[in-house]
Amino acid sequence: MHFAKPDKYSHVTWLTWLLMTCSLILLVSCRRSSEQSNSEIATQFVLTATTKLISEQGSEINATLPPPIPKNTILASTVTAINTATPIATVLPTTTIEPIFGPHEYPKGINPLTGLYVEDATKLQRRPLAIKISNYPRSVRPQSGLAAADMVWEHYAEGGTTRFTAIFYVGEATRVGSIRSARLIDTTLTEMFGGALVASGMSDGTLERLRQKAWYPAVISNSTSFSCPPICRESESANLVFVDTGAVWQTLDNLGLNTAPQLQGLAFQRSIPNGGESGIRLRVDYSREAHSEWRYNPDSGNYYRWAEISKEELGPHFDYNSKSQITAENIVVLFANHVVDSTVPEDYASDGIHAAFATEIQLWGGGPALILRNGQAYSVKWVRMDSADITFLVDSDGNSLALHPGKTWFHTTGLGSETANQDGVWIITHKSPYDWGKLILPTE
Repeated sequence: MHFAKPDKYSHVTWLTWLLMTCSLILLVSCRRSSEQSNSEIATQFVLTATTKLISEQGSEINATLPPPIPKNTILASTVTAINTATPIATVLPTTTIEPIFGPHEYPKGINPLTGLYVEDATKLQRRPLAIKISNYPRSVRPQSGLAAADMVWEHYAEGGTTRFTAIFYVGEATRVGSIRSARLIDTTLTEMFGGALVASGMSDGTLERLRQKAWYPAVISNSTSFSCPPICRESESANLVFVDTGAVWQTLDNLGLNTAPQLQGLAFQRSIPNGGESGIRLRVDYSREAHSEWRYNPDSGNYYRWAEISKEELGPHFDYNSKSQITAENIVVLFANHVVDSTVPEDYASDGIHAAFATEIQLWGGGPALILRNGQAYSVKWVRMDSADITFLVDSDGNSLALHPGKTWFHTTGLGSETANQDGVWIITHKSPYDWGKLILPTE
């Protein structure tokens, strides 16, 4: 084999080429090492930033919203690394979704009747009170304690008048009243809240219906042999009977009946739902003698209650205890079948022959409903298929229509009631069967 003879500079050239090649290999290796190191640093930075961001947000949430996160709610933001190949990472939080509480489950510490957080969670372990409060004659106004109730139900009683059932669960008051007798609707309302019924008494027909209930021992009234406390009469007048909610709960404690309920049915969210129309005022006419009105105040976000002071004139409806006008965040009208029960007379005529009979308001199954919140009105449906449930309020697709967290005032009106709306002013004219008639006397 023949080799070319090298000249005197060939070894220098070969050495130079060798040095340049080694340098190039070393440079590439170092660059790759540097890039890998930078990537590791960037990744570590992102992980650190992510941990810190979630930790900081978590502490903020714990400070402002103590209840745990619902299953369908995202309260804490997550972060995403945009470019991990550089030392400085960019992180973007995902959109925060406002929580919806209910209608089946509620975070710890949330009141299922108001959607509000309760600092003293032990209050959620006591039995709700369904307290019967008079609305007629007008001299009973202003009533005591309506403003403190978690929720109020107004219903047609008889003879063109209405009566209230105020639900106290977290809310409490040392003076509630005036307390009057129960009606057939209370056999349903008390059951849907897992509550105790508090009334001055009841007719024989209503009492017989209550005796059939498993929770009959929790009927606190003069008719069931309870006296003061908890039911205290301030004079001989039937309209001067009052209770202290604390005394009622103590009585239930003594009887071993102060048990926590299992509540479901209502959903709450602060965001205003889509699909509403103007709802700045609502008038409910139960009769020529009984009508009230709710007027929306956009500054407070509440509806203020007005009640008739004569056939034609309305005046602000106040609470005696708080000395303030009664308000609510939500007004709900339930259209339900009303049936007069001629076997249960409630108000006897002086002739001893005629009476106003009890009206059974059938709050089971379902029907139309109207919700007013945040100056908006929503035509929805109410559904109640289980005796232990509150009425679900759903849209045409069966999804719950959320109430605003706070107090809700329910009106029950006849299924055939008339509804009118003009520029956000709604008028509901109650329709129910005629309830006055002749008594069925023993001799007949």
